[in-house]
Amino acid sequence: MKASTDYYHENSMFHASATEVMGTRLDMVILGIDRAKGDLLWQQCRERLEQLEAVGSKFKADSETTAVNRAEPLSIVTVSPLFGQLLTEAIGFRQPTRGCFDVTLGSCSAVEFRSPVELVVPASGLTIDLGGYLKGRAVDDMMAVLKSGGVTDAFIDFGGSSIMGIGSHPAGKGWPVSVTDPYSRRVLATFSLRDASLSTSGNTPAYNGHIVNPATGRIVSGNRLSAIVAREALVAEVLSTTWLVADEQLRREILPQFENVYNEFVYN
Repeated sequence: MKASTDYYHENSMFHASATEVMGTRLDMVILGIDRAKGDLLWQQCRERLEQLEAVGSKFKADSETTAVNRAEPLSIVTVSPLFGQLLTEAIGFRQPTRGCFDVTLGSCSAVEFRSPVELVVPASGLTIDLGGYLKGRAVDDMMAVLKSGGVTDAFIDFGGSSIMGIGSHPAGKGWPVSVTDPYSRRVLATFSLRDASLSTSGNTPAYNGHIVNPATGRIVSGNRLSAIVAREALVAEVLSTTWLVADEQLRREILPQFENVYNEFVYN
């Protein structure tokens, strides 16, 4: 992770950014604090990001997820309690999403922990992709750090696809965020985030074919995009991924399983 910070005294605004974190870029803006407080909160956020990345990032060759995915069938892999906690929580979203969100790509029933720190690899092996789940968890954890530090107005942009607005932008209520078509750059929708998170999922001209329907194994291709606004970034991430593979009827069945979902958008 490569990180940098700036402070704008005239606006009491702290800005932090990091690249090469979970395969993308992170930007954070905090209003109404001094430089020392901003540095302290950013350090706490960085520590949490590094913990999560070391456990679950598929972009790190030495992460625990990478080690599990490379493990031989029927072997036993020693993992950290945090890995067990994250994987168990992520698998827990499979049932309420009717199998549309599955970080094991359809093999969650084969996941077995012999103890809290010993994972048994099934005969078919494992392919775990915590992906959007990990980003959503990271944004929620960073929001908790900021709020515990007394922050009332802040903005987090994680890769342009997981965004959190706390309080308000200096120019008005909430933080305005637009969703654009990655192919035409046309604005498709605009949301105002106030203590809420926006997650978008979909393909781009440079990044296509990375979304798989766990139920069918088929790749979601073409110009398809979904957006969810919810109080929690994790819920928004789970549902934006789910909405790409679920049809309209299934989405109507899934939505009542989640609380504090404020808006949804699907573009084909």
